[in-house]
Amino acid sequence: MLIQKWMASTCQLLPRSLAVPVQSKTRTTFTMPGAGQLQYLDRPGGHKISYRKTEGLKSPGVIFLPGFMSNMNGGKALAVERYCQHHGHSYVRFDYQGCGESIGDPELAAGTGAFDVWKMDAQAVLDQLTSGPQILVGSSMGGAIMLLLAIENPTRVQALLGVSTAVTFDKPLTYTEDNVSTQAPTTNEYVTPKDFWDKKYQRCLMSDSIPVTQPVCLIHGMQDDTISYMTSVDLSKRLQSKHVDVVLRKEGQHRMSKREDLALLVQCLGNLLSLSNSKL
Repeated sequence: MLIQKWMASTCQLLPRSLAVPVQSKTRTTFTMPGAGQLQYLDRPGGHKISYRKTEGLKSPGVIFLPGFMSNMNGGKALAVERYCQHHGHSYVRFDYQGCGESIGDPELAAGTGAFDVWKMDAQAVLDQLTSGPQILVGSSMGGAIMLLLAIENPTRVQALLGVSTAVTFDKPLTYTEDNVSTQAPTTNEYVTPKDFWDKKYQRCLMSDSIPVTQPVCLIHGMQDDTISYMTSVDLSKRLQSKHVDVVLRKEGQHRMSKREDLALLVQCLGNLLSLSNSKL
């Protein structure tokens, strides 16, 4: 296990209900030149999740998993898209049900488990929108989903890149991207529902030995006041993988969306892509 500090000056688990989570805040949509057009993937109950896919000739592909109540148009998702476009890798970014541009009932019935729904959305993206090996990039809550997909899909998931990875949800989580909506509330804090995720996931991710064997890079800001950077350090010790790097950015916060944060993100992604290609 390698722990680094980045000090840049400019720098199969069983499904539950398919109910739809709470609608996220409305945000401005950014479309990059060359980005895949907005499309929708059908989900049970007549719901749809929105996504944009960039085609690429190089393997592995890359999938971005947003954080809690976030969407596919944030700074990290777009930075990864730019990198994949430039280097010729396929890439998918998407919105969970009830978030971003996805279509569905915004109400979440009590006891339905939003995390379960979003995890199954991510599995559907992996199964239906991609082929071959993939690198998963998970932000905050997306990091937990990333880990579970790696456990359940060991032949498809080539490597993992976590940003401010969350593995517990016992306190309010913040949006993982800057809010750009003029209609949004004044606070970015949202209380995670008591029934947000099933105990089967909690047991899996809090166990002393987590059966993730793929290469993993965990990036975390040491100024993160939502998820302590020690979460990534502790997680690295419990992963079964022999190739785990923890990269700590001294001035980094939870969102890790400043220019120097994004530079670190794509640098680490490039390292994982090089490592994956050397093994193909």
